[in-house]
Amino acid sequence: LIKLITKEGQIVLDPFLGSGTTAIACIKLNRLWIGIEKEPEYIEIAQARINHFSKQKRLEVGDDK
Repeated sequence: LIKLITKEGQIVLDPFLGSGTTAIACIKLNRLWIGIEKEPEYIEIAQARINHFSKQKRLEVGDDK
């Protein structure tokens, strides 16, 4: 859905971030994102998932060189 309705570089708003799946999809698709979540346990989960994915992405880019 993100790929269909946005272009690279655009901002996607997720008012219910949950575990961060939309944010990860945005990173994969070169979109910016804003996530809103009120539950502390989901914020921690989302942060961990997004950080883990971001580290993997950086390693993949580094491996290509």
